[in-house]
Amino acid sequence: MGHMKRIILTQIPAAVEQALMEHLGLIENFDIISAGKEIRDISAQDPDLVITGAAVTVPGCPVQQLSFARTLRLGALLRQTGQMLAQPILYIDDIALGDYIFRPQEKALAREGAEDIALTDREVDILAYLVRHHQVPVSREALLKNVWQYQEGVDTHTLETHIYRLRQKMEASAEEPRLLLTVEGGYRLHLPETAV
Repeated sequence: MGHMKRIILTQIPAAVEQALMEHLGLIENFDIISAGKEIRDISAQDPDLVITGAAVTVPGCPVQQLSFARTLRLGALLRQTGQMLAQPILYIDDIALGDYIFRPQEKALAREGAEDIALTDREVDILAYLVRHHQVPVSREALLKNVWQYQEGVDTHTLETHIYRLRQKMEASAEEPRLLLTVEGGYRLHLPETAV
């Protein structure tokens, strides 16, 4: 069984929030957190999706921004929520990674004046997860659990192979990485604070 998907609700009217909490709870076993009017550090909550009525950016996480200019249909809202949770990469904005722009929707790393570097689905998932958790090291176990849905205690070199291939694509030297780092506790992306 994969991990329980966490949905953060913020900056939406109480009636809409209550309807979402009730209906999402009926559809699937989600971890739904109401952040109310607070928009502090949503990324610290480790969300899989943020549903909001305000302009919010959570690096590496899809954000479903609601518009109250016209009538909301609960069925359409729930359908879109399901799509965003099923294929989050399609809803994540481009992110600056060193000299590259990580384009998850195009499955590519782009650099000005150079040809785009194609990424595999798994490489996109790894980068998106590391971007979402860029402030702290991400353990090998967390990546295996959240990217591959492996259970604890699985012995595999799959992750290390993918990390090495990613470094070959995005680092000047895969042996001396400056962007995708191995640190105590796991892996981390070295991102300038202005990039997120």
